[in-house]
Amino acid sequence: MLPAQKPAWLPLGALLVREGLITNEQLETALIDQQGTGLRLGELLVQWGWVESSAISRALAEQYEMEFVDLDATEIDSTAARLLTGREARHYDAIPIRFLEDEDDHLLVGVADPTDVGACDELREKLGGAVTLVVVDQTELHRALAREYS
Repeated sequence: MLPAQKPAWLPLGALLVREGLITNEQLETALIDQQGTGLRLGELLVQWGWVESSAISRALAEQYEMEFVDLDATEIDSTAARLLTGREARHYDAIPIRFLEDEDDHLLVGVADPTDVGACDELREKLGGAVTLVVVDQTELHRALAREYS
């Protein structure tokens, strides 16, 4: 039996069209406008009100084969969160969520932008030990940062 083929990597816009969140025409308009604004596609679509930020985050999670975590429905372990200062968490746009069960030094960390590989690598180095990154909605992240680091 042949191993199942991994689906081809899809750009964010194609994922959003596939899910019926935007039309091909909206995607074309956004891609053209994106060149003049310097904004990322997801930021532009959210700014225009065409797509919710959580939908962009879920699509990014799928695109990068990462788990999506709903921070509004997740309890954050204060001990884990304190591994970063508020300033560091805001700098990395990330929040330590909890230690994974049966692995005291393995940390689950939510990031808003999984495409920023440099920041993700710095974050892993800063936190040391084993880190599993998950994608979180940026709006939910900012609410969580305000709660945890106020």
